[in-house]
Amino acid sequence: MNELEPRESNPRVVDFVDQFADALKAQLLEDEKRWGDTWIHRPREGQEARTMKDYHDWFDQFKHGGNPMPWLQVAGDALICWVREQYPEIQEKYSGEGTA
Repeated sequence: MNELEPRESNPRVVDFVDQFADALKAQLLEDEKRWGDTWIHRPREGQEARTMKDYHDWFDQFKHGGNPMPWLQVAGDALICWVREQYPEIQEKYSGEGTA
């Protein structure tokens, strides 16, 4: 999983996208088991503040508790925010239902 194909030059970050996407997808499927579709019911408004709160909480746990940063969760939060912005019709259909 962590092996790179031999390259003539240094690895580029884009070389890791497929592996990262696979790991992110697995994380999101696990998150879905735990949280269901609660992400879809939260509004786009205020998502920056909610996301920054998560980031600060994770950093605090890293700084004071020695927990590793949950980079896949960071990326998952970013993906959710991006989806809300790129596909506003999802918000129109689901916002306000279920968990706020």
